[in-house]
Amino acid sequence: MEGIASKEQRRLAALESYNVLDTPREQDFDDIAQLASTICGTPIAVVNLIGEDRQFFKAEVGLGVRETPIDSSFCAKAILEQDFMMVADATQDPRFNCNPLVTGQPNIRFYAGALLKSDDDLAIGTVCVLGYEPKQLSEDQKRSLQALARQVMSQLELRRTMQGMSHDLALERRLSAKRQIRASKVGAKNEELLVNDARSKAAHDAGRIGIFEVDIESNDMIVSEEFCRIFGVPSQRNYNASVFQKLIIDEDKKTASEAASSGDANAPLSVEYRIRRGNDQRVRWVARRAQFVEDDLGRPSKMIGVVIDVTDSKRKDARIAALLTLGDRLRVGKTVEDISRIASEILAEGLSVSRAGYASINSATGNLFVEFNWLAADVPSIAGHHALNEFSATIDRLDVGDTLAVPNVNAASWLEADLEAYVALGVRSFVKVPIIDRGVLVGVLFAHDSKPRFWSKLELDFAWGVADRAYAAIARLNAESEQRLLNQELSHRLKNTLSIVQAIAAQTLRNVTEKDAVAAFNGRLHALSSAHDVLLQQSWSTARLRDVIGKVMHLHATDGKIVISGPEVPLGPKAGLSLSLLLHELGTNAIKYGALSTDAGTVNISWHVSDDSEKPILTLKWEERGGPPATEPERRGFGSRLIRMGIAGTGDVEKNFTPSGLIATFRAPLSLVMELGE
Repeated sequence: MEGIASKEQRRLAALESYNVLDTPREQDFDDIAQLASTICGTPIAVVNLIGEDRQFFKAEVGLGVRETPIDSSFCAKAILEQDFMMVADATQDPRFNCNPLVTGQPNIRFYAGALLKSDDDLAIGTVCVLGYEPKQLSEDQKRSLQALARQVMSQLELRRTMQGMSHDLALERRLSAKRQIRASKVGAKNEELLVNDARSKAAHDAGRIGIFEVDIESNDMIVSEEFCRIFGVPSQRNYNASVFQKLIIDEDKKTASEAASSGDANAPLSVEYRIRRGNDQRVRWVARRAQFVEDDLGRPSKMIGVVIDVTDSKRKDARIAALLTLGDRLRVGKTVEDISRIASEILAEGLSVSRAGYASINSATGNLFVEFNWLAADVPSIAGHHALNEFSATIDRLDVGDTLAVPNVNAASWLEADLEAYVALGVRSFVKVPIIDRGVLVGVLFAHDSKPRFWSKLELDFAWGVADRAYAAIARLNAESEQRLLNQELSHRLKNTLSIVQAIAAQTLRNVTEKDAVAAFNGRLHALSSAHDVLLQQSWSTARLRDVIGKVMHLHATDGKIVISGPEVPLGPKAGLSLSLLLHELGTNAIKYGALSTDAGTVNISWHVSDDSEKPILTLKWEERGGPPATEPERRGFGSRLIRMGIAGTGDVEKNFTPSGLIATFRAPLSLVMELGE
């Protein structure tokens, strides 16, 4: 019986024979790690090779390192297992519950690994997935992980054979005819490995990986079954490369290799391009990874490589980008139709459907109204009113909040009552996401396709994301509409209240001999009314400084007499009302005694915000010009006290009585000026 030490030496020798330790990252292996993470739904996936005292990661997702010590390795345990090892909860497994990766950062809980085995059944590493939560893999996920492990070994075998082949081809120039024959046998064995290796076929199919070999001189190809499936052509071993070149989208043909560029080895070896499949004409994204093989004279004779269908990955990236921009686009929407149009376009683009749109639902009238629908070429619009009873089965399920994903309306028995309506609309498959408001179905975001199709979880997640954002945007529009109505009613009631106060004041003070006091009182009421008008236009939250000044000063002077300058500054309600009263007093005094009492006089109101301190300060300056000399009043009434209080009651006021008129400077912390208050 072979000893443990001897077997370990053979295992390390087998690993060394692949010459893969410490090599750079390669897309082929990165793709396999990404597939493992996606298939198993884990944040971490690794193509791991177990050395003598370390583990080297040929590819990884979610780790960010290429090598770790073997002491804490899960995979070191895995190579002692039979083909596959899964640890559902490491904290409950005596082999791993004391492992520092489990008891400390990054707190690993789940592990599953499929062995990488050489031809002589020696384990050299694993394809493994890890997670931070306890987990179980399904049988399909286990088989897929094992298939990916076989794919890694196929790649390593191909790598080793190609390296040997290159070495043998170099020797052919110097060796005898007998050795040349031996080298050609190695090449023939390599071709057989590339196309017919039964061990790698399952992994190729599971990963949507097709294999090809192009003879550069003849432009003939040897292709695998999966290669044919990806391109949508009948499955056969031999094709001319022109068959596949014709399927490439015109805009991408310069990206893919053609005979002219392959002949001098100028064709790009790692590219992505679009094709239109031969059987169903659907557009798919293909990633190609290849390398050239030289003849005995050093000229490229063959291109050998793999193609991978990366459509789902491309669409996933596009959907993520679409969702990121959707919120910004929806914010500019002013009507439900705007929201419907934007959401429909994004949904149609992300799902590649023939029709997408939004319909509002009114159960009271028994109607649904399609606000807008995006349409592919030659697809009829369904915008407008439709009777709910035509879609009774659909509405029943939407009404309880179910998202509907129907791959074929003809095969859905529960949909029989609605089938005629869907056929009339040219719908064979659909996704519908209900919009529920306070327990009531108020709308539905829909995507229709004219062909049967299966809807993936990623596609449904995308549809939910679009629906959530569209609903939030529609709710915002409704809230803003309700707020406008409320503000209008509030403004109306406030004006009535102030009118009543003015009427009461006029009746109460009609016999008062000091008419100036009565006029001042009425003026202050007008100033408050003006400030309230500005705040109501801003939903009683913040007003702009420029608007408040303009509204109040309009009561005191015509255009041209008041010059306003300064940056946009938001005012909270307290500061807005305080500033209105302050400006009213200054304006009243200017009309009576200052610059506004003469035809040539003007008032310059300017402001700025200092940014030279941790607490920015708003400085507002009132400067009268062209009027009589300003003198400090001998007696001070309520108006003087209002001015001395400053902006929002800060009291930071500086007044200068100059020969050309009053100059007053007011300062207040910007945070206090912008404060919303209670």
